[in-house]
Amino acid sequence: MFSIEGKRMRESVTRGRGPVADGIEAIAVVGLCAAERRHYAMGLARDRGYVFVPAEQTAQGIDAIDRLVDLVGMTSGVHGFVLEYGEGADCAEIIGGLSVPEARALLADLVCVLDLACLHNDLDSEARAGALVAQIEFASTLALLVPEPVDPNEIEAAVGLIAHLAPEANRFLLRDGAVHEPVCWRFGQRPPSAGWTAVLNSEFQPPARPGGVRACRFEQARPFHPQRLQAVLGAALGEGCWGRIVRSAGFAKLASRPYVTAHWDQAGTLLTLSPLSVDPLPGGGAELLALGQDLAFIGVDLDEVGLCEALDGAVLTDAELLAGPMAWLEYHDEFPAWDAAHRG
Repeated sequence: MFSIEGKRMRESVTRGRGPVADGIEAIAVVGLCAAERRHYAMGLARDRGYVFVPAEQTAQGIDAIDRLVDLVGMTSGVHGFVLEYGEGADCAEIIGGLSVPEARALLADLVCVLDLACLHNDLDSEARAGALVAQIEFASTLALLVPEPVDPNEIEAAVGLIAHLAPEANRFLLRDGAVHEPVCWRFGQRPPSAGWTAVLNSEFQPPARPGGVRACRFEQARPFHPQRLQAVLGAALGEGCWGRIVRSAGFAKLASRPYVTAHWDQAGTLLTLSPLSVDPLPGGGAELLALGQDLAFIGVDLDEVGLCEALDGAVLTDAELLAGPMAWLEYHDEFPAWDAAHRG
């Protein structure tokens, strides 16, 4: 089974690390495991001498945080805050609210507390996979809880997967109450790059110990035939053909919607297709490449050749391509309308 629905995408901006220049430092802590997240956030605040702000308070929004900084930070000489966020928090909104020039507290680090024992179950959960992947990809630091007893092979595989999802993030194993060293990421310039964006930009460097995890890129100038793509998705995400695809993202085009480029965003069994732009009409200067696909895939035991061959088989044939967009509009298309959700 796989699911398709609309979702926002992250925009890329200029890269750069550096210290927080002005304002009081804020460290945001996210994570799906509430007890472990709070325990780490409180320990981090205690270790740094910062003020701990629980998720119940940060849920009130950036205005509430600004008021707290004004009341506490500016009057008592506090040098920083550790802001805990609940599992439903939007990392893009956290970064946006704490990175604007007028922010009272400026984001220096976004920490995702991740229990490796829960990693694969959460990625298999349609309700949790998207939130988990977003937290990992936006994080500048990943605090990894190691299960007991420790299986070195499982830890290597989990860390390899995380390194593919978030290649720029600082990673460390949480043992004996350890806390991490400050990262000081310049979120005002851009969040850390996700693995899929690095793959599409030809900048991805595989980790030295991938743990059976691989990444690949699929490029194709032709648009997908909607019915054949549905069949490939069912085999890839529903039946597990060509390995376990944990994450895929990029840009896609359905022949039945020839003038709209879609953002492809998949985590676990949930696939999102959402419109990005309306392309020029034929004759208006559009290039053939505007019709096609540019997708990154990250998975365990990934069969790159088999997957790419299956996707190549889902694009238009020569005869279908020559028939033109008016014929493509007649193709049976079971994908939902851009403003509707479908679960299949």
